[in-house]
Amino acid sequence: MAEGAGAEPVMSEVVAKDEGVPAQPGAGDQPTNPAADSSPAVAAPDLAPVPKLNSSADWPWKAAASATAVDVTPAPDGAPAVGALAESSAEPVEVVLSFEKNMWDRFEFVWQQRVEPSQRLLEQLTEVLRSRAELERKYGESLLSMSGNISLNPQGNTVHASVEAVMVNFRNRGEQSIELGEQVDADIVSSLETVIKQHREVSQRIFKDVQVLARYCQQQRHNHDKLARRYGARCLEAELCAQECIQGLAMKTADRLKLAQKSTMLSKQARNAEHEYYASIDQANKAQKLYEQHMPAVWAALQDLEEKRGRCIKDALMKLAVYETSWLRNLQYDLEAVVKISEDADACKDLQAFIQHHMEQGEQKKRGVQLTPQAYWTCGKQKEPPKTTPMSKQQADVQKVIKRFMDEELQPPLRALLSADAAPTAVEDWSSRLQQLRLNVTDARRRAALCQVLRAELLAHENQGTDIENAKGITIPQGTLDALVPLTKSALDACDEQSDIWCGRDLMVIVNLIRAEAEDGKQISLLARVYNHALWNKVTFWEEVLLLGLCEAHAAEAVWRRSLPPGSQFTTPAMTAFLQRFLGYMMAFGISFDQARNSVWATLRKNTTLLGASCKPYANLLLQAYEAQAAAGGGGGGGGGQAVGGGGSSSARGNFGSIGSTGVAGSPGAASQQGAAQSPMPEEDFEAVALGLPAEDAGGTGTGSQDSGDEEDADGEPDDEGMKELAETQ
Repeated sequence: MAEGAGAEPVMSEVVAKDEGVPAQPGAGDQPTNPAADSSPAVAAPDLAPVPKLNSSADWPWKAAASATAVDVTPAPDGAPAVGALAESSAEPVEVVLSFEKNMWDRFEFVWQQRVEPSQRLLEQLTEVLRSRAELERKYGESLLSMSGNISLNPQGNTVHASVEAVMVNFRNRGEQSIELGEQVDADIVSSLETVIKQHREVSQRIFKDVQVLARYCQQQRHNHDKLARRYGARCLEAELCAQECIQGLAMKTADRLKLAQKSTMLSKQARNAEHEYYASIDQANKAQKLYEQHMPAVWAALQDLEEKRGRCIKDALMKLAVYETSWLRNLQYDLEAVVKISEDADACKDLQAFIQHHMEQGEQKKRGVQLTPQAYWTCGKQKEPPKTTPMSKQQADVQKVIKRFMDEELQPPLRALLSADAAPTAVEDWSSRLQQLRLNVTDARRRAALCQVLRAELLAHENQGTDIENAKGITIPQGTLDALVPLTKSALDACDEQSDIWCGRDLMVIVNLIRAEAEDGKQISLLARVYNHALWNKVTFWEEVLLLGLCEAHAAEAVWRRSLPPGSQFTTPAMTAFLQRFLGYMMAFGISFDQARNSVWATLRKNTTLLGASCKPYANLLLQAYEAQAAAGGGGGGGGGQAVGGGGSSSARGNFGSIGSTGVAGSPGAASQQGAAQSPMPEEDFEAVALGLPAEDAGGTGTGSQDSGDEEDADGEPDDEGMKELAETQ
């Protein structure tokens, strides 16, 4: 038998049913909360939708076979029915009870109330017969007092009654011959001692093995309960933090980024707890299965030992009666009574009576039970709804203000301009309002409201449940596009000055989806009008946007877990549509594929502590689609290294290219960068090397940077190849 540690546990079990595996939720379903509403007292409107989780969750659990299934085999043709047999048979059918069938889960009770008393009875009887033989040799007068050394219950046990009859006979036989004592000692006592020795060894092994199995089951179940509580606590904590992160539109960037990183760590902890919880279920089920495999043999051995002990006692008493009948005729009447009682002793009948009497005293548990995964909010101690804090109340108030800005200030003019049936004079009608909005976007609350309204207007033209990254975009009149350019640039200026990465990310996605058709039929996108903005030239912007996307994906995973059936398991890194298109966004703004790849590797390397072993899988997921396109195109993908829209664009993207000099370990191109890092070079040559241009061309970047200062007058055009990459991805 398998070995383990711990005592037999008393565990709550879930009986596996045959209904099958619950249906998986659809990809477009929103997360639902089947548990009690745990929202704070001051409810904040949900402004930011939860990003869809493109990484699916596996569901490896299968429905367990029912333990109560009964194999019903039809009777062969011509065979009489069971009812007919019952009616035709006049003899009553004796029901044979057993430890295995009728007292399966009461091992401790059977051991204490039946096995140990039976062993003690056999040992006590052997000791009494041995003493009797000694007294027979010595004609001991203490024979009369020996009968009280045995604890008997002759009222309900035939074996005990026969032993009691022998003790009465001992009291009547004050004197015995030495020959009778020698016969008793040589024939009866020696046989009983052999049986006791054999039964003691077997019983000790049985008890030890059962204790090992029970301790192993208890240890595995205790570990399961502990991991279940941890699983519930980790998942609830990750879900609450993720909701707070996604809905914190008005939080400062630094605070929200810290909250996003915390949400990522909690999401990873929830995933680890989830894996450990499912593993503990499997281990507990295996332990229970092992227990149930060995216990039938244990019960059969115990019952066989009980029956053999009873028969051994019966045989010993019969032999003793025969000896005494032969030698002591004067006590014949007493011996006849002993013989009669001993002949009537039936160990099997006594055992059946014992089982029949005690099996109804405790509730019988069914066999074949297995554990099944449970929803994490039902595992462990249930948490109370989070209490309202001054910070949460302040956030709720700010979100209400943002909602008011959206409804009163931003939605009317933007809907009038972006709707399909916009009036021809809409730009003139709302020009003063747009000018006022342009001045107000320096307020973080109005800027967040602007991004949410633009997102809502773009998604209004899409199917319900579509992510903004998967939207097809809209085409508006050129005059409307010209009116939106100053507002967008002002918002980007504010994002640049205040390091607002969240709104900057939203605007980066939105400008790819708004376009207009010029008089010559050429498509003009809002991206082209803000292509030369200084925000896109910052290495830190792209690094923080990527980190933001990674944290958002982990937060989405923590939120979506509640909508999945119990047993679902996330095995691949959390991905969203934004992360899948992240490299395409970089290339659409003129960053070459090599620069974008190095930026991704550098960002992942800086956040190795946060992401752990997911860094390399994330790099593969972010780059693999664009690496194939870059290899097919025979170059670096986008046109980030070209001078697009004048010298200003070339200088800006050249500064971004310097991220490749970080020498990310394990990243593509790291070996070629080590040589460049070892030899110092002038600042005027570094930009040229990062851009892949000759050293003599680097001097032209200074003039270009001056030309890029006036964004209102000179708008650069994005590289066609980079736009093509993003369009193919979408």
